[in-house]
Amino acid sequence: MEPVSPCSTPAPPPAYEDVLRRYRTLVEQLPLVVYIDALDAASSNVFTSPQIEPLLGYTVEEWASDATLFVRTLHPEDRDRVLTAHARTHATHEPLSVEYRLLASDGRVVWVRDEGVVVLDDDGRPLYLQGYLLDVTAEREAQAQLRQMALYDPLTGLANRAFFHEQLQQAAALRKEDGEQTALLFVDLNHFKEVNDRFGHDVGDAVLARLGQRIQQTVRAGDAAARLGGDEFAIVLATVAEPAEAATAAERLLERIVEAIDLGSEYVSVAASIGIALGNEPESLLKEADAAMYRAKAARDAGYAFFDPVLDSNAVERSRRAAELRLAVERGEFTLDFQPVVDLDTRSISGYEALLRWEHPEHGRVPPLDFIPLAEETGLIVPLGRWVLADACLRGVGLHVELGRPVRMSVNVSARQLQHPDFVEHVEQALEASGFPAECLTLELTETVLLSSGDRVESQLAALKEMGIMLALDDFGTGYASLAYLRRLPVDIVKIDRSFTAAIDGVDDDLVLLKGIVDLGNALGLTLVAEGIETEHQRRVVGELGCHGAQGFYFGMPDRVPALSAFA
Repeated sequence: MEPVSPCSTPAPPPAYEDVLRRYRTLVEQLPLVVYIDALDAASSNVFTSPQIEPLLGYTVEEWASDATLFVRTLHPEDRDRVLTAHARTHATHEPLSVEYRLLASDGRVVWVRDEGVVVLDDDGRPLYLQGYLLDVTAEREAQAQLRQMALYDPLTGLANRAFFHEQLQQAAALRKEDGEQTALLFVDLNHFKEVNDRFGHDVGDAVLARLGQRIQQTVRAGDAAARLGGDEFAIVLATVAEPAEAATAAERLLERIVEAIDLGSEYVSVAASIGIALGNEPESLLKEADAAMYRAKAARDAGYAFFDPVLDSNAVERSRRAAELRLAVERGEFTLDFQPVVDLDTRSISGYEALLRWEHPEHGRVPPLDFIPLAEETGLIVPLGRWVLADACLRGVGLHVELGRPVRMSVNVSARQLQHPDFVEHVEQALEASGFPAECLTLELTETVLLSSGDRVESQLAALKEMGIMLALDDFGTGYASLAYLRRLPVDIVKIDRSFTAAIDGVDDDLVLLKGIVDLGNALGLTLVAEGIETEHQRRVVGELGCHGAQGFYFGMPDRVPALSAFA
């Protein structure tokens, strides 16, 4: 840079008009609206940059010539709040920072962030408010969408379970007059599974969406409706002066729900059962309404029932245990034990059965019969079963390495799991994530599953077989499975129930029955595994009768750390 001579004449400052032109050009290129407003009650416009027209559809001339335009474009719900904020800034000279809605000329709602300051003269006197409007509509819409996803059920548009609990807490906390209470109506659709089975889940979802609309239209202003999951709904009546108000609400709901729904080719009608609880303790209300709903479902006359502490004590306990179980699933309080299955010819371990265990933090290990039926009834068996599949496959890979050879891993599957539309995908994901070979996985089904099988279940079983997975019929002989089911469905293994092996030391007739089952299985080309083997005599007899494998305490107890060799 060349030095400036002290004798040089400095360049003259740019003309005022040139500075103004450059400033205006800069302002007009900014991605926001720059404004100058008078410090009056209407914040009437002095200057607005041209960006106002694409934002709201009004020209700069309209904005400058109409002193009331700003007030008129304010959204009615935001108007008082915004004018109050402007008046406070005018009076205190504090910076303005507020978000609100403006109505565009074509009716669009535009969210803006308004940031402004009061400009003072050299003597400190206020001249005008100068600021900018930034379009934040996309940001607000994204926030609204996230809120919708977090708080509302996507299928019905009603509040979801999490938001419902918040609404129930708020309703119960409201101040009430003497004698007033909060009412909770727990709604469960009757036999809704039949809709899914007959028409498919897409139609079932459409029916649920329609019913959600009807429920929302039926509740009073100020009350709240939610979908708790599946075909369960809840309605919170914030205040009722007497039980008759809740009964009237229940009757209106039942009438609207049962109205026929047009599916295009035919109509479907769904009935419901409603349990009602009154009080001001949110947790108690939920348990009591759930309990009353089960009694209403059993009665099938009025369609609804109020909670009765004597009649509903068992249902309350069930609700408590269901809530505990749901929390246990969320916390991951479950583990797997593994019991060996032995090849009777080689006496070596041919595989393991994964057995689900609940490690309760207060009560210790909970017996499976105390929680698995409840898990199936509540649908929690689906996420639980998915976890079992994933963990069992991972452990199976580790056992392959430890034993230096492939071994089978058996996992029990309930009817509820098999009827889930994504069950095959759950199995595929467990295999893919673990690297466990599909041909080493056995899924154990009960006779109840086979007897309740429909087209969907049979297609699920066929898909599993195509993957190379083996299917076992568990506890054979205790249910009602017939030869027709064994011939029609792709069962590979039959596990003979322990009640037959326990009778080996008994009367001859019991042994004849066991022999008949073994002969039948062999004639059908099935692999036979005897369960409940506890003595050497039992092991020897089932082997002589023609069983291929055996399982029981004689070969090893179920344990979290799988045995690598049989005890026998």
